[in-house]
Amino acid sequence: MPLPPALLAKLNKRGILSAKQKNSEPSLKKQEFKGLSTCPNKSNIYHECNVWCENHWKGTTTPDPKYFKNMQRLLVKYPLPGNWTEVFDKGIGRYYYWNMENDLVSWLPPKHPKSIKCQSAAKLRENRLKMKEREERIDNEKDADKALRDRDKDRSSDDEDKDRSYRSKHSDRREREREERRRRREERHKKRKEDIDPMDPAAYSDVPQGGWSEGLENNKGKADSTASGVLFQQRPYPAPGEVLAANKEKDKTKKDK
Repeated sequence: MPLPPALLAKLNKRGILSAKQKNSEPSLKKQEFKGLSTCPNKSNIYHECNVWCENHWKGTTTPDPKYFKNMQRLLVKYPLPGNWTEVFDKGIGRYYYWNMENDLVSWLPPKHPKSIKCQSAAKLRENRLKMKEREERIDNEKDADKALRDRDKDRSSDDEDKDRSYRSKHSDRREREREERRRRREERHKKRKEDIDPMDPAAYSDVPQGGWSEGLENNKGKADSTASGVLFQQRPYPAPGEVLAANKEKDKTKKDK
């Protein structure tokens, strides 16, 4: 399907038109606004003569004698000014009057009281078709601009979708990495909590891990921190060896006495 002329012109101006498309641009045929001389409908500005008119209408080469006699009487009564002349219309077999200076026409002599002077049907048809072509050209340009805007919008939308997909992909990856770090941190914290004695304040708070008597100034040097087992088995008493040595020393003192 060939592109509209306005779109071809815009694409060619932007330099994105291929050589094949440049060669495929249709050449505009010069229109004949006067119409076929033998067609009786050419005085209708909305009629455009075609092959059917050429084959069907043969026209009239000579006017009707009675009509010609009446026309001569009318010209005697209303003579033509110097810049007017009569022209025979083969389509309807009648004369019309044409002003050669301003291109106006009339079916009656210009001095006749009922004469209506206006532009010819060919001129009116030409103006109408030119206006129609201008409107079509404007519509085609609007369609071309809309097509280009839609193409740019689609391209921008595709870029945004790619960017959004890229961000979403990397955002999901970062979220998974954060979740994995959080899970590992919780596992390490849980494992550390399991290894700490339940009597240690570090097992249920954020204080550093240490002995149960850490921070107690009045118990330093009095509690046995070397005893095995959980902290609640440790008492603020001397070590068992120290008790035995003390008892042995006490018994020896008694014997010496």
